[in-house]
Amino acid sequence: MTTSGAESRRLAFGSEAIGPIVVRVLGLLLMFACTTLTARLLGPSEYGTYSTGLSLAILLATLAPLGTDRVLVKHLSLNQSPEAAVPEIALTHKCTLLVSGVLLGGCLLGAVLFQRVGPHAWSQAASLAAILFVPLTLTYLRQWVAIPLVGTRRALMPEQILIPGLTLLLLTGMAWRSTRPLTASTATLIVAVLTFVVWGGTTYRGVLRPLYLQAFQDRSTGAGGLVERVSAGLPFVFVAVGSIVCQRGIPLVVAAGCSFADTAHFSYAMLVAGLPSLPLGMLSLTLIPRFARHYHNGHLEESQRLARNASTLIFLIAVGLSAGLLIASPAIPRILGAPWQAVTTLLPALLLASLVDCLTGPTMPVMQTTGMERTYSCLFLVYVPVQLLLLYGLSQWAGVQGAAVAYLLGRCLWNLLVTTLIYRQRSLVMLPALESLREGLSRLRR
Repeated sequence: MTTSGAESRRLAFGSEAIGPIVVRVLGLLLMFACTTLTARLLGPSEYGTYSTGLSLAILLATLAPLGTDRVLVKHLSLNQSPEAAVPEIALTHKCTLLVSGVLLGGCLLGAVLFQRVGPHAWSQAASLAAILFVPLTLTYLRQWVAIPLVGTRRALMPEQILIPGLTLLLLTGMAWRSTRPLTASTATLIVAVLTFVVWGGTTYRGVLRPLYLQAFQDRSTGAGGLVERVSAGLPFVFVAVGSIVCQRGIPLVVAAGCSFADTAHFSYAMLVAGLPSLPLGMLSLTLIPRFARHYHNGHLEESQRLARNASTLIFLIAVGLSAGLLIASPAIPRILGAPWQAVTTLLPALLLASLVDCLTGPTMPVMQTTGMERTYSCLFLVYVPVQLLLLYGLSQWAGVQGAAVAYLLGRCLWNLLVTTLIYRQRSLVMLPALESLREGLSRLRR
């Protein structure tokens, strides 16, 4: 390969990634501001209830497609014609809505049972999850449809920019004019309504409008087709849900092991510590179609180069952001108030966990698009109970500080297992390229 050819590929990689990076950065800043305002208005106790309900809703919304959303994006990445897209969209939504009905019923039943037998705080959290569940499910499906059809930047913009931006405006207005304190139920209703409105406004316009209209009228798929698609999606369930279980299942476990106020501290600290992993999440979405094409065409060398370059970029940015956040952490209780002081003590362990995740780079798209989804699923079957048991045990023993240490230990174990399996099965090294890393560090010094 010539030097100019390699250089052109690096430039293409950068130009393709820069748009989604900008959207993701702006979205995360808006989400950070929105969450900070929500936490300040609600206080630790109410915010803990709100955060628990939101985590449960996100977990259910990610589970609802049963992996068919990942089959959808894989197929649309290889064939983007409207004739192929319409039945894929229709089939995925039918599978998801059927499962969603079952999950929603279970969520409402749980709310009733908790109300009768206690604890009542969990009843409210389950009710809030039921309110948010359906809008989030529809929004996530729209995003997966849009990524291969309109590009990652435009696909992410409604969820990353519009929803947190509008929520921030509404909460600011309520804080300015209302004399009554904000509650977890009111905050949840605001987010649910805005999410549904943004989904409707962005789905029935532009490129997606004719596809959704035709998919809504599609009657070609019978029960056999639904069963076949669910069977194809099941191996991807843990690919889709695994990281969400680790992220959103954690507040639920912390609430069970400590208290809802501790959950509020831990959730906000997780939000802050997640900033360094911003490039990891964004590039994972961006690289899925590219990895799918490379693997389909047998270009394994290109996949390796893509993985190493992405890992280097991700890790360098993560180190810089982590250092800045540690320096700025004393400002957190000044912004949120004295009851949030515990957040600063949780940050060191959680930031280290983010750095460990960023060190290994985009492992998820590599495993998803190189036929390792079954390995990924089996690994998660073992890892998730270990992570959650660590969290519960250490939170019972050492409180919320123990939960932070448990999360760090779990992320170290996970990344060690994943990188080892990828290397053994696909001969891909999921670590930063040393040459690029040294070059990047020398530029930072200058």
